[in-house]
This record gives sequence, structure tokens and C-alpha cells, in this order.
Amino acid sequence: MSYEQLYKEFHSTDSFVPFIGLNTQPKYAICGLLITLTLISSACFVVGSKSSFLKKFFLYTLLSIIGSLFAGLTTVFATNSFGVYV
Repeated sequence: MSYEQLYKEFHSTDSFVPFIGLNTQPKYAICGLLITLTLISSACFVVGSKSSFLKKFFLYTLLSIIGSLFAGLTTVFATNSFGVYV
């Protein structure tokens, strides 16, 4: 591929527009961290409750899965926002 062809393709394509701006990602990371800590600590409190085993197992599994998803999102937002400036 020649330089001229590469230059034309580079300038003919649309520019990238991010879905979530880089300046708002630290806010999402902090909110995600708070939600993650709340969900995972709630899951730990469910284990110590005096409910039936099946109810505890279902609630613990549900809270753990949702908390893990938020932990993943928080990790992505934190690394995108803080890793860019390092």
C-alpha cells in the first residue's frame, strides 16, 4: 500500500466519536466502585442472615454476579480515565 493511498484512506474515513467521554469516566468509576462495594457487602451480609439455605444461596449468587459486573465496569472506567494520564 502506497503512502498516497494510505493518506487518502486516513482522511476519507469518519473520525472516532467516543460513546462516553474521557472527562466523565472518573465519575462513573467512583459511582461504580460505590455500587460494587454495596452489592458485595450486601452479599456478605446475606450469608450471615438466618434465612433458609436456598434463599440465602439465591440472593448471594444474584448479588455476587451483579457486583462482579459492576466491578468489571469500574475497572474499565478507572483504567481508561486514569491510565491515559500516566
